[in-house]
Amino acid sequence: MTLTLDDRQSILSVGWWLEVGATHPLRISYFGPFEDHTAAECAKHEFLEDFEHEKANIVYARARLCEPRQRVIYENELTIEDLKTSPPTFFEALVMR
Repeated sequence: MTLTLDDRQSILSVGWWLEVGATHPLRISYFGPFEDHTAAECAKHEFLEDFEHEKANIVYARARLCEPRQRVIYENELTIEDLKTSPPTFFEALVMR
């Protein structure tokens, strides 16, 4: 089986990502990919500082093995799949706005 360039790029983008759900504006952001879970967790503090400077309300931050469909998913781009894979606290923040 021969992989196309798109297939190879897709395979390469699967990895450990830092996923951050925030409000103001409501969004899910992905940073990475990282070599492993530990590397993503270690980088968490650095990325969360950027959110604090923006005065974003961080709902959750976690290392996750995944393939994000885009680096930042804003409120008007969220899908049911995004909400299914995010922690319940993120959905609650969305509803309580």
